[in-house]
Amino acid sequence: MTDPLPPPEARTGPVWETSGPLATRFLETVRGVLLNPMEFYRRMRRSGGLGAPLMFGLAGTLLGGVVAALYQLAFMTMGGGFADLSAARDAAFVGLFTGGCLVVVIPVAGVLAMFIGAGIYHLMLLLLGGARGTFETTMRVVAYTTGATSLLQILPVCGSLIAAVWAIVVNIIGLSQAHEISTGKAAAAVLLPVVVCCVLIVLAWAAMMAAMLGGAGALGTLGR
Repeated sequence: MTDPLPPPEARTGPVWETSGPLATRFLETVRGVLLNPMEFYRRMRRSGGLGAPLMFGLAGTLLGGVVAALYQLAFMTMGGGFADLSAARDAAFVGLFTGGCLVVVIPVAGVLAMFIGAGIYHLMLLLLGGARGTFETTMRVVAYTTGATSLLQILPVCGSLIAAVWAIVVNIIGLSQAHEISTGKAAAAVLLPVVVCCVLIVLAWAAMMAAMLGGAGALGTLGR
């Protein structure tokens, strides 16, 4: 059983949850998460409802997803253009349809991803004895991290990779500061699920390759 967290007198942020121009609050929050996550999550309130964090997470996810879809449309159109105008037109149509579907799917998928991610992290914190706050505390970290890092998808070519890597780093910092635990314990909560997934993927790939090689060997034997 971990000790309870101290009173949150110093936790007055983020600016997203205050009054003022929407765009200003959004950009200031993004800047805080991406450029100074240590201070941002040190000042982030651990409670107060999930509405505002989820709206921020969805806004960033939608903006980043739309830009990524536009990049995909541009690449598909250019790729089709190397063949002929008909292929370029078909590629543009497919890209527009896919992008439209993404705009509808992204909000639902974004909410599910945030809840699932927060659930996994909080479960790991509970197992590691690092869940000094509630699930809401973990969820708020994940929502603000998701909303800000998703915008990195606007960077061409490697934006999605940078967003994924920086999200891991910021989540570790955020959980450490929000739950007031060591960085090592927060890193374990974030990275252990990643390691487990990678191991399962490798095992599945090895099993598939073994099955394919075994099948090829059996066919070779029958052919003799």
